This record gives sequence, C-alpha cells and structure tokens, in this order.
Amino acid sequence: MNNFRLSNASHVLKPSWYKQQMSGWSKPSYILLIIGWIFLITVGFMGGVNELAITSTVAGVIGFTCTVAITNGKPINGILGFVSAIMLIYVASVTGNYSDIIMQAFYVMLLDLPIMFSFSWNKTEFQPRKMKRHDLLLTSLIFLAFLLITYGIDTLLQSPQAVLDAIAATIGLTGAVLTLKKFRATYYFWLAQGLMSIALWIQTALHGHAVWVLMFTYILYLLNDLVAFTSSKWFHERKA
Repeated sequence: MNNFRLSNASHVLKPSWYKQQMSGWSKPSYILLIIGWIFLITVGFMGGVNELAITSTVAGVIGFTCTVAITNGKPINGILGFVSAIMLIYVASVTGNYSDIIMQAFYVMLLDLPIMFSFSWNKTEFQPRKMKRHDLLLTSLIFLAFLLITYGIDTLLQSPQAVLDAIAATIGLTGAVLTLKKFRATYYFWLAQGLMSIALWIQTALHGHAVWVLMFTYILYLLNDLVAFTSSKWFHERKA
C-alpha cells in the first residue's frame, strides 16, 4: 500500500504539476511533439468536422502526448492516457474494433490509474529495468492469454478486422504490463504495436470508417519510439 495511495493523485489538481511535467524533456521530444500536434490536427479535420472526427483527433493528440511523456519518464502520461483511452473506446465501438476497446480499458486499469496513484512513478528518479529469463517466460504466457481473449471476443462479435484487431491489442496489452513494471523491453512491444495498429486503422478505413488520423497517430508513435531508442532515459542515462 506504500506505493499506491489516494493522496498520491492529488498532484493532478495542481497547475504547477502540469508545468513541471511538461518541462525537462529531450529536445527531439519537444520537436516531435509540436510537429505531431500540428500534423494530427490538420489531418484530423481534412475530411470535415463531425463527432467522430473531433473525438478521434483529440484522442490522437492526447494519446500522442502521452507516449512522448512515457519516453521522458513523466507520470503525466497517466492522466493523458486515461483521457485518451476513454475517447478511443468510443471510436473503437463505432468502428467495430472490439479488442481495441479491451486494450484501452486495460490501459486505464493497468497503466493510467496505477501511474497516477503510484508513489514510485511520481518520484524524481526513474530507473528502467532489464528483463531476465523468468520475465521473458511470464511475458510469453501473458501474451498468449491476451491473444486468446481478444481474438475470441472479436470473433464472437464478428469484428470486420478480427485478426489485426486482436494481434494489435494483444501486443499493446502486453506492452502496458511491461511499462507498468518499468521494463525497457516495453518499447519493442510499442514498436510492434504501432506497426500493427497502422495496418488495423488502414483496414478500418477501407471498411468504411475513414478515421485516418489514428493511422497517422500511430506513425507518430513509431517516430516517438525511435526517439526513445536514441535519447530516452529508458535506454540512456541523462546527464545532470
């Protein structure tokens, strides 16, 4: 209970906390963030302004900011991920990507809320971990369990993107578990999940729901992953 207390979430009510959380990022992260915001807003409303366009675009912008925050080890990703996930659940329900709904709900439960309430995530120090042999075995079992669940639900509900949706969600769910445990291997899962999600939202658009902004959001996620590999504290010690 020492690492998970209601009082640990009181910071989300303080404007000064948000200012602190958005400072101290790497220069490549700031450049990518600004370019990403402009790009997503432009693409999101190119096809017109409607409820789905607004929801998917805002969710994409907030979700992208969340991933860049994770790259910089900032716990603001908890509240950003929470808001983004709620909006993406609506988009996924409209487009029939049922496993994506599961993934977003699990992000809230496994990643967003624990990070918001966790003392260890909200400390100044951030120490990513390397996986050991038993961690790899456990991760494999978690992956298989998630895959069975997501594909089963997509098949039962007759999702038009059952295979892609289930695989993308499974990779994302496993990545969320690794992120919560602060394993740096999480970025290999985010990289794979980004690639699968790009394919998923292309197929979704071809099936009649042209929310192209989410495809471009995941392209930006991939660029953020490259930033993480080259300059993030997940892989490199920052100089004081």
